Amino acid sequence: MKRIICLALCALAALLVCACDQQKDAPTPTQMQQDETVAQQTPDSVAPTESSGSLSLKKFINTFDTTPKVKEQQDLYDDNNMSVSLKGIDYTAVSGPVLKLTITNKTDKEVVVQSPYSIVNGYMITPEANCTIAASKSADCSLTLRYFNLAISNITSIKTIDFALKFVDAKSYNPIAISDLISVQTSANQDEEVVCDESGQVAYDKDDIKIILKGVNTDRAYSDGAELMVYMYNGTDKNITVRAEDVIVNGYDMTSAMSRTILPDKRAVDVVTFYKLDMEEHDIEEIDNVKVSFTIKDTENWETIDSTELISVTLPEKSTETASEDQKTK
Repeated sequence: MKRIICLALCALAALLVCACDQQKDAPTPTQMQQDETVAQQTPDSVAPTESSGSLSLKKFINTFDTTPKVKEQQDLYDDNNMSVSLKGIDYTAVSGPVLKLTITNKTDKEVVVQSPYSIVNGYMITPEANCTIAASKSADCSLTLRYFNLAISNITSIKTIDFALKFVDAKSYNPIAISDLISVQTSANQDEEVVCDESGQVAYDKDDIKIILKGVNTDRAYSDGAELMVYMYNGTDKNITVRAEDVIVNGYDMTSAMSRTILPDKRAVDVVTFYKLDMEEHDIEEIDNVKVSFTIKDTENWETIDSTELISVTLPEKSTETASEDQKTK
């Protein structure tokens, strides 16, 4: 609620600034759309730059491999209601690589296309897909893989993309069909093994399920708090959902949440965010300790598989210089 109020106040302030500045040239709709797209893909966490140790999504994008292509393929998916064809992959979008699809609606209803999940190189990557197709018509649709999600999963080149599509009635939003897992291979070297970094603090390792804490990041590209990066692996034969439950920073409860669904034999990387608004409310200028607990659920029936106690997160030791400054402050 606090975060919603903060965002509402920011929006009001932005409107007031615009009202006071009417003499300036107004941005075109295209410029506004581009600005909004950039804002939406602002990173929460990415790999650090080599020069300053700060976070840079721009550096990741500049080094991302845009050479792998995909072949056009008819009837990538086909049933009595819908058919899907693959047209190619586009790396020019600001938010991330886009898988280009043509979808034919065989029904007499207007249909909305969604994607419940996608998997890139074995990692669960939240996709963006939302297009509307008129009854008995075809339309070009896209499946976007955001650079932020690829960055935290350390995916610098796409080898394989697996995804599912869900088709719903545009008026009632009742489901019409959901595809099986659709698999696409790129022209990248398929023989090259994908290396999975499982280093870090083990929070859970039992019955083929792993939760590994990759560290707390306080040096974000955009000042909105900090976060704990979490690696997860599901070695079971069922879909699981890993949720962050209690999140405590310097003894104070945070309003952060993380919920990630992971398919069998797949991996995921996500972040538990400590929002700036919460940290300012409790006068947290420096993170001294973090505790977090997790619950593992069966995604199909939502029964609890297991849960952890509060885990004290290992934080990097302060440098001698920083420690000395803290002593002087005290």
